[in-house]
Amino acid sequence: MGEKLLPLSMQELCAHALALERDAGMRFREYAKRMRELGSERVAREFDAMVLEQETETRALQAAAGNHPPAELTPWEHAWRRTYLPDGLDGQPRAVPADAREALEYAALAKRRAERFYRDVADHTVNDIVRSCADEMAAAERRQILRIEMLLAWVSGESGPPAASWDGDARLSR
Repeated sequence: MGEKLLPLSMQELCAHALALERDAGMRFREYAKRMRELGSERVAREFDAMVLEQETETRALQAAAGNHPPAELTPWEHAWRRTYLPDGLDGQPRAVPADAREALEYAALAKRRAERFYRDVADHTVNDIVRSCADEMAAAERRQILRIEMLLAWVSGESGPPAASWDGDARLSR
């Protein structure tokens, strides 16, 4: 059985990126709600900020697609490789985090998966534009992962609270 190829065109990359970003937005919205149920308002606000970022990224991807929006992907027709498939996309329910640490660990896992996907595309495409965009997307995922890791260190008692906003921390600057 042959292995499917990674996205070769911008439209294919946008279709995959939209699936990843939509999944992350839904995931983070669920986690924000769960954190409020558990009384962890600060982490809930962080997830709210992540939702806004995902929505901005989704709008940008939709705009980049122009008049031909990328198709919705289903598990049997997309070209995910290894572990890139968002766990909510295959129709299976997501695990419900028991606490803030677990929610942040799940979020970090999803973002690492997305970063690996974009890095893999950048490393293997022959299209310079696709490579450049995939590199940029991977870098954005890396910044989000760093922020989540700072939050994890804070909720684990390993550090003080991170800056109040995503933009307020120099470690996350482009």
